[in-house]
This record gives sequence, structure tokens and C-alpha cells, in this order.
Amino acid sequence: MEKNNIIENELLKFFSENEKIGREVISKGCIIPIYEIPELDDYYRIIINPEKENIAILKENLIFTSIPFPLHVTSGNIIISDISAIMNWDKDYYLNYNYENLKDESYDNCDSVQLSKNNYSVKITGYCGNNLKSNTEFGYIFYFRTTQILPHFDFTKSIDEYNFVVDPENRRT
Repeated sequence: MEKNNIIENELLKFFSENEKIGREVISKGCIIPIYEIPELDDYYRIIINPEKENIAILKENLIFTSIPFPLHVTSGNIIISDISAIMNWDKDYYLNYNYENLKDESYDNCDSVQLSKNNYSVKITGYCGNNLKSNTEFGYIFYFRTTQILPHFDFTKSIDEYNFVVDPENRRT
């Protein structure tokens, strides 16, 4: 963003109107575009799975596993947020984000995770339990694997074509 002198607050609109820069931001691992995720009445879980941990999800609860996304961590801190973070970009807030010092409840849609400065290949798994009569656990697991070279992101498929929905209302037993 600094390289391209981007001072926009509406980054989603900017990236849509400047597709070359939007693709560069994804290719260089600045953001991982995981949308569209519908608004749900219940909260979904986000599980961060560093390389050394193994999280088992029952096969019948797996919905998808994504292709590897590139991620380049330069600060040792990553932010996981909904799309409003790039729709209303607050550079100072996000570049200095610290969960422990967070006081502003208007930013309750994001969380921060400490991650070593490095290149990562990130796969995302969506899962959803199939018991609709009780509180069903559903969400996303982010698998981070360090890599020398960022994985190539194939733009022949539009970002809008990826399906990241883990909706328990539509999950059938």
C-alpha cells in the first residue's frame, strides 16, 4: 500500500476499481480474500493451526479445504477480520493493532494472532457439525505452513467464485 501511495479508506472499492493492484495485494500475501461469508445469527469459530498442531475434524463435518493462499508476515502480527476492515480501512488502527490494549468496541469484528515473520502457505478448512437440534459448532481452520516462496494464486477463477459458506442452517445430516 505504501509502495503504491494508496491513501484510500475504502480499500475494497479501490481494489475492485484497480484490479491490478488488488491482484498484487493478494499475490504478495498482504490479504487473504475469504468472502463471501454470510452474516449468521450464531458466531462461527476461527481456529489458528500452526504447523506443529494437528486438529482433527470428523470427515462428515468437513465442508471444504481451500487452495493454498499466499501470506507474507512482516510484523509478527496478523489480523483476522471480516470484510469491513478493508471497506473502512483505518491504517493507524490496524497497523498498530494489539488485542490486549483494545478498548474500542466498534472494532469487535477482528482478532489478532502472533505469527513469526515469514512467508506462509495458508489453507482454510470450513467445517460444520450436523446436529441442528443443539448448538452446532461451525467455523474455519487456518493452516499455516512456512515456505521459502509464496504459493502462486491462480486468478483464472474469480475471488467471488470461491465458496466459504459454513452455514449450519443449510447443513443436513
